[in-house]
Amino acid sequence: MTKRALLLISDTGGGHRSAANAIAAALDETKSPFTYEHRIEDVAAHCSFPLTQLGLGYSMALRYAPPVYGALYHATNGRRRYKALVRFCEPLYRERLRDLFIDYRPDVIVSIHPLLNHAALRARDDAHMHHVPVVTVITDLGKVHESWLVPDADAVVVPAREVYQRALSRGVSPSRLRLLGHPIHPKFDDVTGSKAELRKLLHLPYETPVVMLMAGGEGGGKLLSTALALAKARLPIELVVVCGRNEPLAQKLGEVAASLPTPMHVLGFTDKIPEYFRAVDLLVTKAGPGTLAEANAAQLPVVVYDFVPGQERGNVDFVRHNGLGLIALQGASSVVTAVRSLIGAPERLAEIRHNQEMVAPRRSSRRIAALITSITENGTIPAQDDFVGLQFQAATAV
Repeated sequence: MTKRALLLISDTGGGHRSAANAIAAALDETKSPFTYEHRIEDVAAHCSFPLTQLGLGYSMALRYAPPVYGALYHATNGRRRYKALVRFCEPLYRERLRDLFIDYRPDVIVSIHPLLNHAALRARDDAHMHHVPVVTVITDLGKVHESWLVPDADAVVVPAREVYQRALSRGVSPSRLRLLGHPIHPKFDDVTGSKAELRKLLHLPYETPVVMLMAGGEGGGKLLSTALALAKARLPIELVVVCGRNEPLAQKLGEVAASLPTPMHVLGFTDKIPEYFRAVDLLVTKAGPGTLAEANAAQLPVVVYDFVPGQERGNVDFVRHNGLGLIALQGASSVVTAVRSLIGAPERLAEIRHNQEMVAPRRSSRRIAALITSITENGTIPAQDDFVGLQFQAATAV
């Protein structure tokens, strides 16, 4: 017999789809009397204008006017202000989302985007599917946006203790809350081989410190200036620069790599990130929650050099407050200083790796999949298991 899981996202940035893909991969592994069919749906495709342009508007705002995006984020981050936004947007999606539910007839609805939590509940009611559970999976860290925190969801998965406490303060019942971690792909838990073996596989030097630099799947922002600054600083390192889908950037760096004093490996979009994260010594990255969660799971110390105004500010604070790496937001020179200080301090790197172990619940996507299957099949939320409970207690002491 088949159960259907409908995963709701919006392609505003790559993180929500990546989280949905991770949960879907874990559902595919589920040992259950039922087979789980899943469908990842970009809800913007079912909305009226202007919400149909949400993804494009997000990309354009971040490229040309990040402060404007940040101001909009803060302007809607309050109970009354967010309710006003919901009232404005509701006519643009309500009927179409209801029709999607009626057409697909899911056994469970999983919201993986902050703007879709209230929408999913309202559309479920309109479709007369009150028996179908709605699960919210929060993918941001720290002081998350008000839109994530919906007390009426049947289950709310949070990635970190800070989000757990904020959800409690917003009226989410502890019986519905589960600290299971950020949904990262199961393959991050399944990497095998020693560091030396992985470096050999990836054609990296064994003894030289290796620093990895990335900026999400699109490879934009300050990636070029930061890569060149590190490559020209004559640090005793090798660089791995991941350009993602930014082919012009990969071509440009590839052309100049041979003339730079620091050896540089230039990558485009790659599916070897889990292996690289276990093989390198330090990650220089923007504050995307998925990347940070993957680094924590791999116990890979980070230097954060950029963030999306508003939504990723909490991720920067999460790194700082939990001692997961260094923050270097004052330009490329501050990144060079941070990298220099860490590669020469093995004790500090060991301390960061310990802190990462304390805040990163293992097997996050598989735990989330187990919750989804339990609430779908039995109508119950599994109890917090001992490992996650211990992790939460240890993390609160950091």
